[in-house]
Amino acid sequence: MRVIQYITNTHLLGLTPVDAKGETIMALLAVNVRNQLRGRIKDITWGDVVSEVAVETTSGVITSVITTRSIKELALDIGSEVLALVKATDVSIARL
Repeated sequence: MRVIQYITNTHLLGLTPVDAKGETIMALLAVNVRNQLRGRIKDITWGDVVSEVAVETTSGVITSVITTRSIKELALDIGSEVLALVKATDVSIARL
């Protein structure tokens, strides 16, 4: 994944920060993940090294475990608009 900092182009992928007033933001140039769900952070369960982030999407809540450092560097908080990228090498199906 290639990431470049943009100052003015905040509309990439339709993710425009609410408080975008010319500050430098991170924007995705290209991503090869097909399963992308837009949502807002509903809850963060903080840990020393890794934390659990719950994202409310139109498909329901998706939970991700990422490093606490990444949460801080991305300035994520409850209510932050995010893009959940789901990449799996194996998906199993079970009959109900």
